[in-house]
Amino acid sequence: MKKRAKALAIIVMLCALVGFLLRDSNEHVELTQYTVTSAKLPESFSGFKIVQLSDFHGAPFVDDIVSLVRAEKPDIIALTGDFITDGDDLMAVRELAQQLTDICDMYFVSGNHDFASGKIDELSDILSSCGVKYLRNEYVTISRGDERIVLAGVEDPNSWADLEAPDVFVQRLRIEYPDDYVVLLGHRNYWMDSFPKLPVQLVLCGHAHGGIVRIPGVGGLLGTDRTLFPEYDAGQFDNGRYTMIVSRGIGNSVALPRAFNRPEIVSIILKN
Repeated sequence: MKKRAKALAIIVMLCALVGFLLRDSNEHVELTQYTVTSAKLPESFSGFKIVQLSDFHGAPFVDDIVSLVRAEKPDIIALTGDFITDGDDLMAVRELAQQLTDICDMYFVSGNHDFASGKIDELSDILSSCGVKYLRNEYVTISRGDERIVLAGVEDPNSWADLEAPDVFVQRLRIEYPDDYVVLLGHRNYWMDSFPKLPVQLVLCGHAHGGIVRIPGVGGLLGTDRTLFPEYDAGQFDNGRYTMIVSRGIGNSVALPRAFNRPEIVSIILKN
């Protein structure tokens, strides 16, 4: 009887530990900081800070996100897609956007779930009403004195059948700005496989959710195409042409809970 009681106590303790770890992995937001260096960056932009939020999926811990972002004092905030899974997430997006636009300018690009939800128009209206610029295969310039950088954003391929391809879009951009430093926002994490020679300096993306389950010392377990141990699951990558940062994201869109994979806010400092 005593052995059974001990075994039951151990099982209860293990279940409690697993529950704690899963709660920590799904609700406690952490900040990851990167420094990206390029000789192409104008001198006046050295120290320019971008905070990136990705794969929000209507997460409930908006106040924690806002507090961390505010403490970073970013120059701009980049939202790299999948902010809703369905219409139930729209209210959380409005709450988040209303608070973040008080900090600095914000820019959004769509993700696959934003379109799959069937609520992309409602999402667009909310972001616009809060002052967020939605980049639909568009680019803008950001200036400091006489110098500038280009911020570009691609629409997710889940959108329109006749969508302009990312490489064609960037070629169009380069006709107008052939030599400028370009930051490209795009939800998916396929850039170095599909567009390895893209003429930009920095790509910010998400989509991978950090591999959902992260194995310490190994990395993400599952790719978005259901492959095991995906290469571009999270972190900073450089292929000799450009730097890519893949955010682990904040929320979740699948039944499998995130494990050892806390929601992530990314902060990038540009240096020349």
